[in-house]
Amino acid sequence: MTTMVKPQAIAAPERLSAVDEQTTAVHLQLVDALRLRYQPIIRLADLHCESVEVLARSEDRNGGLAGPETIVEAMTGAVESMALTGAILHRALAELVQGGVDSIRLACNLPLDAMLHPDLLENIEMIRARHGVPAQRIRFELTERHPVEDIGSVAGVIAMLRQAGYVLALDDITPDMPNLAALLNLPLHAIKLDRSIVIGGTRADNAFIRNIVAHAQTSLQQVIAEGIETKQTQKRMQRLGVTHGQGYLFAHPLTASELRAFLERAG
Repeated sequence: MTTMVKPQAIAAPERLSAVDEQTTAVHLQLVDALRLRYQPIIRLADLHCESVEVLARSEDRNGGLAGPETIVEAMTGAVESMALTGAILHRALAELVQGGVDSIRLACNLPLDAMLHPDLLENIEMIRARHGVPAQRIRFELTERHPVEDIGSVAGVIAMLRQAGYVLALDDITPDMPNLAALLNLPLHAIKLDRSIVIGGTRADNAFIRNIVAHAQTSLQQVIAEGIETKQTQKRMQRLGVTHGQGYLFAHPLTASELRAFLERAG
């Protein structure tokens, strides 16, 4: 059983690293530099925007936005991963609630290191409750920088998050993903295809997607294709049975205010 995080242990909601009191000044500076964008995820059957993925970037000294590598590289362990994941979730919920678009589901990356943090559920529940957003409107997309070795521990966390009401997806899958068969058997709500498979178009790519779709259909899971940039790719994904898509064809990453305008135009 995990230890409940005391609210007074958190100096600021965006700086969840204070929970562990081990985060360096570098990480706190990175939290301050976080800038979020949101990319719509579209249901291919009717092109309805069903959810958005939060994309975390960092602002450099010149006001430009660096790619995700800066943030990923800072997630060096469970403490740092939990700190940054919590900061991103807090900032995203705050922006969406303030912007009046909190009724749409938010997809947020959950790195393996953060997933195995002992206070994961308590931390995210505290953030969610602060903004009054139901757990069902948050989907955690499980990501990994290194292979998952302890499937049992991951399964336990997934069961805990599901019981709390959160939606879960397996992110960026490819044919050579380690332990893919075991990961696909976890009780997930959605599977996300890596961009390389979506834009590849080879026979092997298509066969892999068909197999994933067949598996997902037996488990009533969504299959989401990342990196759809052309109508041709969209139609190919639909022919293969993919249910959802995201990419530049539908929308580039948007600020919270741009997202609201996008949703209003989409009706």
